[in-house]
Amino acid sequence: MKLRSLMAALAVACFAMGSAKAENLVIGVGTDAAYTPFYLALERGIFKKHGLDVQFLKFSNGGEAVDAVVAGQAQLSGAAEQTTMIRMARGADLRPTVIYEESGSYIKLVTKPDIADVKQIKTFGVVKGSVSEYSASLAMSKFGVDPSTVKIVPAGPPELPALLARGDIDGYFAWEPWPSIGIRQGGKALLTSGDVGYAYTMWLTASGAWLDKNMGTAKSVVAALTEVNAQITAEPDKAAQEFQAITKLPASDTVGFLKTTKWDVRPFTERDYASFDKIVDFMVSQKISATKVDFRTAMQKGQVK
Repeated sequence: MKLRSLMAALAVACFAMGSAKAENLVIGVGTDAAYTPFYLALERGIFKKHGLDVQFLKFSNGGEAVDAVVAGQAQLSGAAEQTTMIRMARGADLRPTVIYEESGSYIKLVTKPDIADVKQIKTFGVVKGSVSEYSASLAMSKFGVDPSTVKIVPAGPPELPALLARGDIDGYFAWEPWPSIGIRQGGKALLTSGDVGYAYTMWLTASGAWLDKNMGTAKSVVAALTEVNAQITAEPDKAAQEFQAITKLPASDTVGFLKTTKWDVRPFTERDYASFDKIVDFMVSQKISATKVDFRTAMQKGQVK
Protein backbone atom coordinates (compact mmCIF):
# COMPACT_ATOMS: atom_id res chain seq x y z
CA MET A 1 0.00 0.00 0.00
CA LYS A 2 2.81 2.35 0.88
CA LEU A 3 4.54 1.64 -2.44
CA ARG A 4 1.27 2.11 -4.32
CA SER A 5 0.66 5.46 -2.55
CA LEU A 6 4.21 6.64 -3.30
CA MET A 7 3.85 5.79 -6.99
CA ALA A 8 0.53 7.61 -7.15
CA ALA A 9 2.05 10.70 -5.54
CA LEU A 10 4.94 10.65 -8.02
CA ALA A 11 2.52 10.34 -10.92
CA VAL A 12 0.56 13.37 -9.72
CA ALA A 13 3.77 15.37 -9.31
CA CYS A 14 5.00 14.44 -12.78
CA PHE A 15 1.65 15.38 -14.31
CA ALA A 16 1.73 18.76 -12.55
CA MET A 17 5.26 19.45 -13.82
CA GLY A 18 4.40 18.38 -17.34
CA SER A 19 1.24 20.48 -17.49
CA ALA A 20 2.82 23.66 -16.10
CA LYS A 21 2.61 26.40 -18.69
CA ALA A 22 5.03 29.21 -19.37
CA GLU A 23 3.81 32.76 -18.73
CA ASN A 24 2.10 34.15 -21.86
CA LEU A 25 3.52 37.49 -22.90
CA VAL A 26 3.17 39.78 -25.93
CA ILE A 27 6.08 42.14 -26.65
CA GLY A 28 6.03 44.94 -29.22
CA VAL A 29 9.24 45.09 -31.27
CA GLY A 30 10.67 46.83 -34.30
CA THR A 31 12.36 45.02 -37.16
CA ASP A 32 15.79 46.66 -37.03
CA ALA A 33 18.96 45.50 -35.31
CA ALA A 34 18.20 47.44 -32.12
CA TYR A 35 15.80 44.57 -31.34
CA THR A 36 18.40 41.83 -31.79
CA PRO A 37 18.21 40.73 -28.11
CA PHE A 38 14.49 40.03 -28.37
CA TYR A 39 14.77 38.01 -31.58
CA LEU A 40 17.70 35.96 -30.31
CA ALA A 41 16.12 35.37 -26.90
CA LEU A 42 13.11 33.88 -28.67
CA GLU A 43 15.10 31.93 -31.27
CA ARG A 44 17.53 30.49 -28.72
CA GLY A 45 14.84 29.50 -26.25
CA ILE A 46 16.08 31.91 -23.58
CA PHE A 47 12.64 33.37 -22.94
CA LYS A 48 11.27 29.85 -22.53
CA LYS A 49 14.16 28.97 -20.21
CA HIS A 50 12.99 31.80 -17.94
CA GLY A 51 9.42 30.55 -17.92
CA LEU A 52 8.06 32.84 -20.63
CA ASP A 53 5.90 32.03 -23.66
CA VAL A 54 6.62 35.11 -25.77
CA GLN A 55 4.90 36.33 -28.91
CA PHE A 56 5.95 39.40 -30.90
CA LEU A 57 3.93 42.17 -32.46
CA LYS A 58 6.28 43.50 -35.16
CA PHE A 59 6.31 47.11 -36.33
CA SER A 60 8.48 49.29 -38.57
CA ASN A 61 9.58 51.46 -35.64
CA GLY A 62 9.65 51.63 -31.85
CA GLY A 63 6.90 54.24 -31.64
CA GLU A 64 4.35 51.81 -33.03
CA ALA A 65 5.60 49.15 -30.60
CA VAL A 66 5.01 51.49 -27.65
CA ASP A 67 1.59 52.38 -29.06
CA ALA A 68 0.73 48.69 -28.89
CA VAL A 69 1.46 48.74 -25.16
CA VAL A 70 -0.66 51.86 -24.70
CA ALA A 71 -3.52 50.19 -26.58
CA GLY A 72 -3.27 47.03 -24.47
CA GLN A 73 -2.19 44.87 -27.42
CA ALA A 74 1.20 44.15 -25.81
CA GLN A 75 2.45 44.15 -22.24
CA LEU A 76 6.03 45.27 -22.96
CA SER A 77 7.97 46.99 -25.71
CA GLY A 78 11.44 48.16 -26.53
CA ALA A 79 12.00 51.71 -27.77
CA ALA A 80 14.30 54.70 -27.44
CA GLU A 81 13.83 57.27 -24.69
CA GLN A 82 12.21 60.12 -26.68
CA THR A 83 9.84 57.75 -28.43
CA THR A 84 8.62 56.47 -25.07
CA MET A 85 8.47 59.86 -23.33
CA ILE A 86 6.25 61.30 -26.07
CA ARG A 87 3.60 58.72 -25.18
CA MET A 88 4.09 59.39 -21.47
CA ALA A 89 3.56 63.10 -22.10
CA ARG A 90 0.19 62.26 -23.64
CA GLY A 91 -0.89 60.62 -20.39
CA ALA A 92 -0.09 56.98 -21.14
CA ASP A 93 0.60 54.85 -18.04
CA LEU A 94 4.00 53.54 -19.11
CA ARG A 95 6.70 52.24 -16.76
CA PRO A 96 10.25 52.19 -18.09
CA THR A 97 11.99 49.31 -16.30
CA VAL A 98 15.62 49.12 -17.46
CA ILE A 99 18.00 50.22 -20.19
CA TYR A 100 19.01 47.21 -22.28
CA GLU A 101 21.16 48.85 -24.96
CA GLU A 102 22.97 52.13 -25.73
CA SER A 103 25.07 53.52 -28.56
CA GLY A 104 26.38 56.77 -29.95
CA SER A 105 27.15 55.31 -33.38
CA TYR A 106 24.02 53.42 -34.41
CA ILE A 107 22.15 56.54 -35.53
CA LYS A 108 23.94 58.07 -38.53
CA LEU A 109 23.65 61.15 -40.69
CA VAL A 110 23.59 60.05 -44.34
CA THR A 111 23.95 62.76 -46.97
CA LYS A 112 24.38 63.29 -50.67
CA PRO A 113 27.95 62.44 -51.72
CA ASP A 114 28.84 66.09 -52.39
CA ILE A 115 27.85 67.25 -48.88
CA ALA A 116 30.93 67.84 -46.74
CA ASP A 117 29.47 69.97 -43.95
CA VAL A 118 26.17 70.10 -42.07
CA LYS A 119 25.91 73.76 -43.12
CA GLN A 120 25.37 72.59 -46.73
CA ILE A 121 22.19 70.73 -45.80
CA LYS A 122 19.11 72.68 -46.85
CA THR A 123 16.54 69.86 -46.64
CA PHE A 124 16.63 67.46 -43.68
CA GLY A 125 14.66 64.22 -43.71
CA VAL A 126 13.48 63.25 -40.22
CA VAL A 127 11.23 60.74 -38.54
CA LYS A 128 9.05 63.13 -36.55
CA GLY A 129 8.87 62.64 -32.81
CA SER A 130 11.87 60.33 -32.76
CA VAL A 131 15.61 60.37 -32.09
CA SER A 132 16.03 61.09 -35.81
CA GLU A 133 14.48 64.53 -35.36
CA TYR A 134 16.34 65.11 -32.10
CA SER A 135 19.73 64.25 -33.68
CA ALA A 136 19.05 66.59 -36.60
CA SER A 137 18.29 69.41 -34.15
CA LEU A 138 21.52 68.76 -32.24
CA ALA A 139 23.52 68.77 -35.49
CA MET A 140 22.10 72.13 -36.55
CA SER A 141 22.82 73.57 -33.12
CA LYS A 142 26.39 72.28 -32.96
CA PHE A 143 27.32 73.55 -36.42
CA GLY A 144 25.59 76.91 -36.11
CA VAL A 145 22.81 76.30 -38.62
CA ASP A 146 19.70 78.46 -38.27
CA PRO A 147 16.76 75.98 -38.29
CA SER A 148 14.61 78.54 -40.11
CA THR A 149 16.90 78.18 -43.15
CA VAL A 150 16.42 74.41 -43.35
CA LYS A 151 13.37 72.62 -44.72
CA ILE A 152 12.33 69.66 -42.58
CA VAL A 153 10.83 66.77 -44.55
CA PRO A 154 8.92 64.30 -42.35
CA ALA A 155 9.06 60.68 -43.50
CA GLY A 156 8.97 57.11 -42.28
CA PRO A 157 12.33 55.34 -41.88
CA PRO A 158 11.98 53.19 -45.05
CA GLU A 159 11.26 56.27 -47.15
CA LEU A 160 14.41 58.19 -46.23
CA PRO A 161 16.96 56.41 -48.50
CA ALA A 162 14.66 56.81 -51.52
CA LEU A 163 14.12 60.51 -50.77
CA LEU A 164 17.88 61.02 -50.64
CA ALA A 165 18.50 59.05 -53.84
CA ARG A 166 15.89 61.15 -55.69
CA GLY A 167 17.41 64.38 -54.41
CA ASP A 168 14.31 65.35 -52.41
CA ILE A 169 16.44 65.74 -49.28
CA ASP A 170 20.12 66.51 -48.68
CA GLY A 171 20.51 64.25 -45.65
CA TYR A 172 18.81 62.33 -42.87
CA PHE A 173 19.54 60.92 -39.44
CA ALA A 174 18.29 57.35 -38.94
CA TRP A 175 19.07 54.04 -37.33
CA GLU A 176 20.13 50.90 -39.16
CA PRO A 177 19.41 49.45 -41.65
CA TRP A 178 18.37 52.76 -43.25
CA PRO A 179 21.84 54.41 -43.18
CA SER A 180 23.44 51.37 -44.83
CA ILE A 181 20.69 51.25 -47.45
CA GLY A 182 21.18 54.95 -48.17
CA ILE A 183 24.92 54.46 -48.56
CA ARG A 184 24.44 51.55 -50.97
CA GLN A 185 22.19 53.82 -53.05
CA GLY A 186 24.90 56.46 -53.40
CA GLY A 187 24.83 58.43 -50.16
CA LYS A 188 27.60 58.72 -47.59
CA ALA A 189 27.81 58.63 -43.80
CA LEU A 190 28.82 62.10 -42.62
CA LEU A 191 28.32 61.89 -38.83
CA THR A 192 26.91 59.79 -36.03
CA SER A 193 24.59 60.97 -33.28
CA GLY A 194 27.54 60.68 -30.91
CA ASP A 195 29.36 63.32 -32.95
CA VAL A 196 26.62 65.82 -32.09
CA GLY A 197 26.36 64.87 -28.42
CA TYR A 198 23.74 62.15 -28.28
CA ALA A 199 24.00 58.46 -27.40
CA TYR A 200 20.58 56.84 -27.47
CA THR A 201 19.32 54.38 -24.87
CA MET A 202 16.74 51.68 -25.51
CA TRP A 203 14.21 51.15 -22.73
CA LEU A 204 12.24 48.06 -21.83
CA THR A 205 8.88 49.64 -21.04
CA ALA A 206 5.80 48.01 -19.51
CA SER A 207 2.15 48.89 -19.22
CA GLY A 208 1.69 50.33 -15.74
CA ALA A 209 -1.48 48.36 -15.02
CA TRP A 210 0.18 45.13 -16.15
CA LEU A 211 3.44 45.72 -14.26
CA ASP A 212 1.66 46.32 -10.95
CA LYS A 213 0.37 42.74 -11.11
CA ASN A 214 3.26 41.05 -12.94
CA MET A 215 6.53 42.28 -11.46
CA GLY A 216 7.85 38.71 -11.32
CA THR A 217 7.24 38.21 -15.04
CA ALA A 218 8.94 41.52 -15.84
CA LYS A 219 11.96 40.41 -13.84
CA SER A 220 12.08 37.20 -15.87
CA VAL A 221 12.14 39.24 -19.10
CA VAL A 222 14.99 41.35 -17.73
CA ALA A 223 16.87 38.17 -16.75
CA ALA A 224 16.39 36.76 -20.25
CA LEU A 225 17.65 39.96 -21.91
CA THR A 226 20.64 40.03 -19.55
CA GLU A 227 21.55 36.49 -20.58
CA VAL A 228 21.18 37.03 -24.32
CA ASN A 229 23.02 40.37 -24.21
CA ALA A 230 26.02 38.63 -22.66
CA GLN A 231 25.94 36.17 -25.57
CA ILE A 232 25.79 39.00 -28.13
CA THR A 233 28.79 40.68 -26.50
CA ALA A 234 30.77 37.42 -26.51
CA GLU A 235 29.93 36.39 -30.10
CA PRO A 236 28.69 39.36 -32.18
CA ASP A 237 29.48 37.70 -35.53
CA LYS A 238 27.38 34.67 -34.66
CA ALA A 239 24.58 36.91 -33.39
CA ALA A 240 24.62 38.92 -36.65
CA GLN A 241 24.38 35.78 -38.78
CA GLU A 242 21.51 34.46 -36.70
CA PHE A 243 19.72 37.81 -36.81
CA GLN A 244 20.06 37.75 -40.61
CA ALA A 245 18.52 34.29 -40.79
CA ILE A 246 15.54 35.50 -38.74
CA THR A 247 14.91 38.93 -40.30
CA LYS A 248 16.67 38.69 -43.72
CA LEU A 249 18.55 41.93 -42.93
CA PRO A 250 22.19 41.70 -44.10
CA ALA A 251 24.58 40.50 -41.40
CA SER A 252 27.13 43.02 -42.70
CA ASP A 253 24.76 45.82 -41.67
CA THR A 254 24.38 44.34 -38.21
CA VAL A 255 27.72 43.03 -37.00
CA GLY A 256 29.43 46.41 -36.77
CA PHE A 257 26.54 47.73 -34.73
CA LEU A 258 26.60 44.72 -32.41
CA LYS A 259 30.33 45.20 -31.80
CA THR A 260 30.13 48.92 -31.01
CA THR A 261 26.97 48.90 -28.88
CA LYS A 262 26.87 48.54 -25.10
CA TRP A 263 24.69 45.56 -24.26
CA ASP A 264 24.49 46.13 -20.50
CA VAL A 265 21.06 45.66 -18.93
CA ARG A 266 21.03 48.25 -16.17
CA PRO A 267 18.85 50.57 -14.08
CA PHE A 268 18.52 54.29 -14.75
CA THR A 269 21.06 56.68 -13.23
CA GLU A 270 21.20 60.38 -12.44
CA ARG A 271 23.46 60.82 -15.46
CA ASP A 272 20.74 59.28 -17.61
CA TYR A 273 18.18 61.64 -16.11
CA ALA A 274 20.32 64.66 -17.03
CA SER A 275 20.43 63.46 -20.65
CA PHE A 276 16.68 62.79 -20.68
CA ASP A 277 16.01 66.30 -19.31
CA LYS A 278 17.59 67.75 -22.47
CA ILE A 279 15.31 65.62 -24.62
CA VAL A 280 12.28 66.78 -22.64
CA ASP A 281 13.32 70.41 -23.18
CA PHE A 282 13.63 69.73 -26.91
CA MET A 283 10.18 68.15 -26.99
CA VAL A 284 8.62 71.22 -25.40
CA SER A 285 10.57 73.68 -27.56
CA GLN A 286 9.42 71.90 -30.73
CA LYS A 287 5.84 71.60 -29.43
CA ILE A 288 6.12 67.83 -29.58
CA SER A 289 4.87 67.92 -26.00
CA ALA A 290 2.77 70.65 -24.41
CA THR A 291 4.36 70.17 -20.97
CA LYS A 292 7.50 68.65 -19.52
CA VAL A 293 6.89 64.97 -18.92
CA ASP A 294 7.67 63.80 -15.38
CA PHE A 295 9.50 60.66 -16.44
CA ARG A 296 11.23 60.26 -13.05
CA THR A 297 7.98 59.34 -11.34
CA ALA A 298 7.36 56.47 -13.79
CA MET A 299 10.89 55.03 -13.66
CA GLN A 300 11.15 51.79 -11.76
CA LYS A 301 14.38 52.93 -10.05
CA GLY A 302 16.02 49.54 -9.89
CA GLN A 303 12.99 47.51 -8.76
CA VAL A 304 13.16 45.34 -11.88
CA LYS A 305 16.45 43.46 -11.82
